[in-house]
Amino acid sequence: MIQNYDDALAFIHGRHKWKKTNTFARIQELLAELGNPQNDLKYVHVTGTNGKGSVSKMTAQILEESGLKVGLFTSPFIMRFNERMQINGEPIPDTDLTRIMQLIEPILDKMDATLVEGGPTEFETLTALMFVYFAEQSVDVAILEVGIGGTWDTTNVIEDKLVSVITTIGYDHQHVLGDTLAEIAEAKAGIIIPERPTVIGKLPTEAREVIAKKAGDLVELGNDFVVKNVVIDPKWGLRFDFNNDDVTFTEVELDLMGEFQADNAAIAIEVAQIVLPKFGKNLEINTLATALKKVQWPARFEKLGDEPLVVIDGAHNPAGILALTDTLKRDFKGKYIHIMMGVLADKNYQLMIEELLTVKNAELSVVGFNSPMNRENLDPHAIRDLLPGKYIATFDTWQDGLAHILQQMDVSDDMLVITGSLYFVSEVRNTLLAGEN
Repeated sequence: MIQNYDDALAFIHGRHKWKKTNTFARIQELLAELGNPQNDLKYVHVTGTNGKGSVSKMTAQILEESGLKVGLFTSPFIMRFNERMQINGEPIPDTDLTRIMQLIEPILDKMDATLVEGGPTEFETLTALMFVYFAEQSVDVAILEVGIGGTWDTTNVIEDKLVSVITTIGYDHQHVLGDTLAEIAEAKAGIIIPERPTVIGKLPTEAREVIAKKAGDLVELGNDFVVKNVVIDPKWGLRFDFNNDDVTFTEVELDLMGEFQADNAAIAIEVAQIVLPKFGKNLEINTLATALKKVQWPARFEKLGDEPLVVIDGAHNPAGILALTDTLKRDFKGKYIHIMMGVLADKNYQLMIEELLTVKNAELSVVGFNSPMNRENLDPHAIRDLLPGKYIATFDTWQDGLAHILQQMDVSDDMLVITGSLYFVSEVRNTLLAGEN
C-alpha cells in the first residue's frame, strides 16, 4: 500500500515496462475509473525523432510568458522523477504525486486481478497520473511529448488537440516503428487530426509525403515559416530571424548552442502563434524574447563548465549524433575535442560512432555506465573488434574514462563533450553537478 512518496515511485516503477499492443483499452479503462480527466484539457501534442523535448519546453515557456497556465509532460527526467510533469516550470510536488497515486493504486490492483494480460504499464500509469494532476490544477493548455512513435503511444489516447507537431523524422526505435522512414513517419503521423493544424520541421522527402497525406492543414518550416540569418555566438548562444505571413521577429536570442535549436525555436514560435489566439492573445516580441532567454534544457547541448569547457548532450540516435557533429564541426573547429560516449546496446551504435569519428579535431572514448530497468548498455571493448583500425579509447566505467580524459586535457583550450544515451548523460550530469567528481 502506498503510504509515502517513495512508495509511490516504487509502485510506478514496479509496473510492466512495455506491452506492445495496438490498443488503448487499458489506459481508457483506467481513465474512465478516474472520471476521464483527459477530456477536461486542451493539448499541444509533440512527436519527432529528435527535437521534441526542446520544442515542447520552448513552447511551454512562450505560452507561460504570454500569461497561460501551462502543463508540460516530458520524458525521460534528468535530475528528478517529478520533472516529467510540470506546471509553469514547477515539477509536481511530492505530496500531490503521492496523493494521486493513492487514488490510482486500488484501481490498478483491480485491473491486475481482472485483465488477462494484466493491468496498465508503467507509462500508462504515469500518463494517467499526469492527466489527473493537470485536470485538478486546471491548466489552460497541456503540452504532451510523445513517448515513442505516435499512433499507439499512450499520450494519443486524447480525442482532440489544438495542434499536432512533428519536429524531425529519422531512424530510431525501428523494432517498434518500422525499418524505413516512411514506416516511422506513418507511426508518428498517428497523432495528426486532419481538422487541426499540423506543424512540421524539416523532414526527409520520403517521410514528408506520408505526413502531407495525413494532414489537413500542414504548416511547414522552410515553407510557411522560415528561419534566416542564424548567427552563432562563439562564446555561447545564438540569434536568428523568424518570418511567416503574419509577423517578422528579428534577432531572436537563445542561450543555447547548435543551429538546429533555431529550427526548434521557430517551430515553437509557430505553434504559439496558433495556440495563443484561442485564448484571446497574440505573441509579442518582448514576450518572446523574455521566454526564449529563459529556456534551459538539461542535457541538450548544455554547458556545465567553462574551464575546461564541458558540454553534455543526450544525442541517443544517429540523427541526434549527426546534429551534434554538425555543431562541433561548424562552431568548435578551433578547439581540440574529447568526446565521451555511453550508449545502449539496442541503438544503431556503429553508425553513431562512425559519425563521431568524422570530427577530425576530436578523440573518442566509449565508456560503460549503469543502464536502468534491465536495459543492456554497449560493452565498450566490443567496439575495437567492430571497427578495427580506428583509434577509440574504451573504459569499463565512465568514471575511469572521465579521469583519464581530464588528465589529458588542456583546461583553457580543450573541450569535453559527454554524449549518448539520456540515461548515461543524466547519470554523469547528476554526479558532476553534485560535486562528487
